[in-house]
Amino acid sequence: MGAYKRLRWKQALNQYRFIKEEQEIVQSLGREAAPLFQQHYEGFLVRHDIDLEKLNQQNADRIQEAYNITESEWGDVPAPAEGASCTQVMAATSTQEKTEEQQLSEDEHIIHQIFTKLFKTIAVKVHPDKINVYDYDFHEREQMTKDFRDANTALKDRNYFVLLDMAERLSIPLPKNYEQQTRWMKTEIRKAQDQLAAQKRTYNYLFAAAETDEEKDNVIRQFVQQLFGLNLS
Repeated sequence: MGAYKRLRWKQALNQYRFIKEEQEIVQSLGREAAPLFQQHYEGFLVRHDIDLEKLNQQNADRIQEAYNITESEWGDVPAPAEGASCTQVMAATSTQEKTEEQQLSEDEHIIHQIFTKLFKTIAVKVHPDKINVYDYDFHEREQMTKDFRDANTALKDRNYFVLLDMAERLSIPLPKNYEQQTRWMKTEIRKAQDQLAAQKRTYNYLFAAAETDEEKDNVIRQFVQQLFGLNLS
């Protein structure tokens, strides 16, 4: 039974690590594509003889609603921020879902305590103030400092798989509460999958995924149609 629980934990850990890394890549793609989107968007409007400033002024209400900002803040409409292209509909929460949330809340508390303890164990090995500098060369101390910063960030962001990977590398025993960790990670995977799907519906990401000028133009058309109600063929 112990091996079975550990295998299920390992499977959930791999899935959780993958979805979080995929989220980071998608977010980075969206950020990098934002200025390219803006450039293509402005060029697209020029090709269709549309004055961007006039278009913004005529659609101030639409822009304010889409971006949740005041007119004095927007000026030229930027490439849409992450999530701006998606309308999230929240379904009613059933009694069963509330029970699951209560269980997750209990798990979250216990899990965070366990990984806080693991973080402290890691910190003993890598914190610059807790090691003998004469026992390690410059590059080793530099890696330890980086490990401490990464571990601190991972605990803060609750990216516990980073702590697990680091602990394994440092030969630190891993927490054995496999069932709780597996349950927590599966819930986090479902959340991350929903977030990832929303991130992939943003115009920045759709533009990043477009490979041809025609596909990029279609993304801009969709954006203009949604934001301004204009159908540009």
